[in-house]
Amino acid sequence: MVMPWLFSKPFRQEHPEKVREIKARLTGGYLARNSSAFERQMKANVTHDIRGQLNRISLPTLILVGKQDELTPPRMGKELEAEMPDARLIVFEQAGHGLYWEAPHLFNPAVLDFLSDQK
Repeated sequence: MVMPWLFSKPFRQEHPEKVREIKARLTGGYLARNSSAFERQMKANVTHDIRGQLNRISLPTLILVGKQDELTPPRMGKELEAEMPDARLIVFEQAGHGLYWEAPHLFNPAVLDFLSDQK
């Protein structure tokens, strides 16, 4: 269901067991219990557009994108960064949309570094 766009193709090929495990957790957990909420979320993702208003976000913002993300590709992260006055974009070379699953060794330090910079 969601796996083709959640992970990069190399990750799906190299870690099929991890992909199956995450898919089982998603489909047996959140998605099964909250299918109407997930449907509303997907509709909002497609219809809600706040471009032109992002410049109003004045807080430091971290934007993390996987280079192989098919759902929200790096160009979208670049658009966000360009519109937001205090945004920092990091593109992970070998990752798709599910960064925190696919590349926790990169994702976690990036978030922690960003948060420590905000003190």
